[in-house]
Formats: sequence, structure tokens, C-alpha cells
Amino acid sequence: MVGVLIGMKLVVLRRSMSGPRAASLIIGGVCGAPAAVGTALLGLVDFPAPEAGVGTIALVLLVWTVGWAVGPTLTGGDPALRLSYFTLVPQRPSRLALGLLGASFVGITPVVGLIAFTVLIVFGAGLGLLPALVAVPAALLQLLFVVVLAKLSLQGLGSVARSRLGWELSALLVGLVCGFLNTGWFGIGFFVKLLGGHWAATVGTVVRALPSGWAAVAVDAARRSDWVLAGACLGGLLALCALLFAAWTALLSRQLVRGTVGGGRATARRGARLRALPDSPGGAVLGKELRLWARDPRRARFLRIALWTALFTGLLPLLGGFPTVLPWTGVVLALYAGALGCSLYGLDAGALWLTLVVPGAERIDVRARQLAWLLVVGPAALLLTVAATLAVPNGWAWPWLLATLPAVLGAGAGLAPLMSLLGPAPFPDRPGGNPLDGFSDESGDQVRMQSLAVLLLQLFAALPAAGVVLAGTLLHSAPLRWAGVAVGLGTGLLYAWWMGREARRRLETRGPELLDVMRQGVRRVTETARPQEEQDLLDGLSRRRTATAGLLVTAGVLSTAPQGGVAMGMTLLAPTNRSWFLALYLPPDWQLPVEAGFILLGAACFFGVVNCLRLSVVE
Repeated sequence: MVGVLIGMKLVVLRRSMSGPRAASLIIGGVCGAPAAVGTALLGLVDFPAPEAGVGTIALVLLVWTVGWAVGPTLTGGDPALRLSYFTLVPQRPSRLALGLLGASFVGITPVVGLIAFTVLIVFGAGLGLLPALVAVPAALLQLLFVVVLAKLSLQGLGSVARSRLGWELSALLVGLVCGFLNTGWFGIGFFVKLLGGHWAATVGTVVRALPSGWAAVAVDAARRSDWVLAGACLGGLLALCALLFAAWTALLSRQLVRGTVGGGRATARRGARLRALPDSPGGAVLGKELRLWARDPRRARFLRIALWTALFTGLLPLLGGFPTVLPWTGVVLALYAGALGCSLYGLDAGALWLTLVVPGAERIDVRARQLAWLLVVGPAALLLTVAATLAVPNGWAWPWLLATLPAVLGAGAGLAPLMSLLGPAPFPDRPGGNPLDGFSDESGDQVRMQSLAVLLLQLFAALPAAGVVLAGTLLHSAPLRWAGVAVGLGTGLLYAWWMGREARRRLETRGPELLDVMRQGVRRVTETARPQEEQDLLDGLSRRRTATAGLLVTAGVLSTAPQGGVAMGMTLLAPTNRSWFLALYLPPDWQLPVEAGFILLGAACFFGVVNCLRLSVVE
């Protein structure tokens, strides 16, 4: 079974390497490989004492373990071997689980993890021959531990994701990761003090006692010839892997028995009771959309991810004594709600035919979806903005917030239907299955790329209003500053109206083609008149260009947002925390020019993305 599933996974990966999938793999490898190599080189550090090295390595292994446990909730797990493929296969769940586990070690992610865990071998080699020999099985057991943990976390969260508690739990984890990536660097100083102050001994003891640190403790025990402790750590890690595997097998068997029935009946009985909606076609669509935002696990999870991301983005900088970001939590909520809503029509999949068979329903459907999104996101973003700003009094922030928030909301309301029709990415409903599995296929890859594009477009949409406020601030003109609020309202309404009109036109002119993609999926197989060799060549070119576009997007985001815009804001505010912003480590006269250079570099990367996509469309 293991050999069969490994061969199946290799074939599926080879034949499903679409542009977004290739870009995701390359970006993951480019981002993960340096982190893994850096972790491995940590074993070469000359620690003042072996105990300090064990504590440090155990802490790093804890970070990697948490990443493996939370990562599947972002990516949807194994994109090649989804459990729905094996619902009707006559195999025992334990044997199928063993085969899926063996196939999980094929891919870029396990290789990255293995490179990172060689830090145990490098560290053990510095302690002696015996610790180095013990470090080999310790590194392999550490990899087995995180792989099984990732499987269990995805299956467990998927099992509870049909309940409201599951929505909150999975969304909280993803929001914490996204918030830490946004502003977690502001709290680096706090964590350094925590690990280096009087809490250092306690933290070191805790990280060594956790299962993620048992491998490092076993290597150190071999140095002291404490073979009982070394054997206990390795045996305990192996027993824990067996226990996690048994728990995962139990959850897997329950989902296999459930098959494709059941689903979210308990969830469907809940939800908001909508009253006072107009008795009209628009009111019907509006009511349907509001109920979906309240009941559909995927939509509800998107909203909660946006909420938790906004909260953690504003709260994490408080650890470093930097409260300036907190008032912007409402704007961050609107940004992520718009980015995560870029698959608005894709979430309905083949149900699009219900709109297409009604003459003239396209305009009503698009406008009602926009209004529903605004009713769900707008009040929450405004309330969060007001509450956060009152909690941290910043009178200067009101014009900025009131100018950018309506612009971002209007852009999000327009981009949500438009982007989902420009690049349809259907998520077919799988009642009774794992709700997180739908984000591991080609649709998930495409949605992640579109979400990043929508996030950037929303930021650009707020520039006119923010520019007016900036001009008023530089000219010390209060009327001009507050004029930015009017500009934000005007541009927000313009974005929502214009993009909604374009979405309606695309739905009217390309409805049958969109329905075909919604029903058959992103990788719809079509007949072509080209020879197979020419088709393979064009597919290879498209994949390389799309992968290059993904790398350029990553470089553009890092250059424009953190190293450019955020660093420039920190230079103007003169903070004491320089964190990872490169320009802040330069002399003061060089900081603003370097930050402007990063913004120009990011703009050049985005221009390269547009050029790659244009060439792909021409071909």
C-alpha cells in the first residue's frame, strides 16, 4: 500500500503541476530552504554551555513543530492524495492510514523538515561520536513526529470545523500565524527579554520538557552517558508517534464511514433569522448571501480568519511597546476579508446555473452579493476601528482611518465578485468530508494567488485618500486632512460601483464558460489541435512564467510593504525598535532614500508580474 500510494502521488504531482501549483511549490521551497539551512547551521554555534545549546535547539524545534501543526490549516494538507479519493476503496483504515503516512514523506516539505532537523546531528557531532550516533534516529523520529502531528491536526480540525467551535479554533490558529507574519517582529524584543531574563531558566525547562524537545534532550543525555534518559526520550517520542498515528487512524476511519452524507445539519439549523428584507429578487439574493455568511463553514471561517488576523496584527506590537498599529485593526479586517472573499462565486461552484437561467438576474445577483459583503464586514470593521482607537488614544489617526477604511471596503466589495469571475476557482461541496480538503487542490493554489493580488489592489485603492491626508499633514492644514475622508468615501463608492458593473458584464458575456469551469474545475481537460510536443513545451513555458510571477510577487510584497512602506513610517515616527527593517540600521540620512528604493524595487517586481501574465495570455 505504501509503495502504491507513493507511486500514485508522484504521478499526480507530475501531471498536475499547473502554474499556480508550480509557483506554490517553488515559493515554499525558496522560503523554507534558507530557514532549514539556518536551523541546521545553528548546531555549529559555540554555546557557553551544552545545556544552553540544548535549550536553544529545543526552542527552535518547538517553533518548527508548531509550524508543522498549523501549516496544514493554511494549505489544506496533501494536495495529491485527498481522503475523498479512497472513500470507496475496500481497505482497512489502518492500512490506508499507513500508506498515506508513507506517501507524506514524498515532497518538498518533508525534505525541508529533514534538513532543519539535521541540527541535532550537527550539534551532536560537536559533542562527540556517541551523541552524533544518537542524533541520527533522533532526527528521524523528530521528522516522523511532526509529519504525524500535521496529519492529526488537519484531520482533527477538519472534524470539528463543521461546528462553530471548530470554526473559531481553526481560524484563531490561522489568524495568529498571519498576525505574527504581519507585525510579529515588533515583539521580538519582548521574546528576547523573556528568554534572556530571569524567566530564561523556566522557559528552558519548559521547552526541554515538551515532546518537541525530547530529541535534543536525548542527544545531550548521550553526551553525559545517561543512557536511561536517552532511551526514555527516544522511546517516548516513538510511543507518542504511535499514539498520534492511532488517533489519526480513528479520525480517518470515522470520516471514511461518514462518506458523503451528513454534513452540517446541526450548523444549518443555526444561523441568523433574517427579517425585514425586501420581498424582491434582490432581497432574496441578499437573504441567501447573509445566511451563507452565517452558516457556510468556509465563509464563516474566512470571516473569523480576517477578524483574528486583524486582532493579532494590532495586539502583537503591544508586546514591544508599539501601540501605533492597534487603531488600524479595522482596516486590516477589511483588507483580509476582501482578500479571503476573492472566491465569492467559486464557493457556490456549479450553483451558478441558478443565476444564469433567470433572464436579467446577473445585475441583481452581483449587487446583492456586494451589499451582503458590506453588511457583514463593514460594521465589524468600523466598530473595531473605533474601539481600538479609543483604547489607545491617537487623535492624529482619525483622519487616516476614516479616509482609508471606506476606500478599502469599497475596493473589497468590488473586487470580491470581479476577481472570482475573472479567475474562477470552484470549491465543490463535499458534505460529510473534511472542509479543509478543498483548499489543497488547484483551486486552492489559484485562490491563494488571487487573495494576494486582491490584498495589494486594496492597498493601492486607498492611496488617493491617504495621499490627501498626507498632503494635509505635511502642509499643516486640518481642512485638507479631513477632506481625505470625503475622498475615501467617494473612491470607495466608485470602486464598488465600477467593479460591480464589470463583474456583471463578465457574468453576462461569459456565463456558460464560467459555469463550465465551475462544474469541471480549474484544470479542465480540453482537446487541442497542437501536437503533443508543442503542447508540452507551451505548458512548460507557462509553468515557468507563473512560478517566476509567484517569486516576483513575494519579492514585491516584501520590498513594498515591510521594507519600504512600513519602514518609512517607522522612520518618520522615530521608534526605538528597528526589528528586521534593513533601512533602520543605516545612518539617518540614508534611511528614507533606501526605503524609497525598496518601494521602487517592489514596483518593478509587480511590473514583471504583469509582463509574465501578459505573455502567458498571448500564448
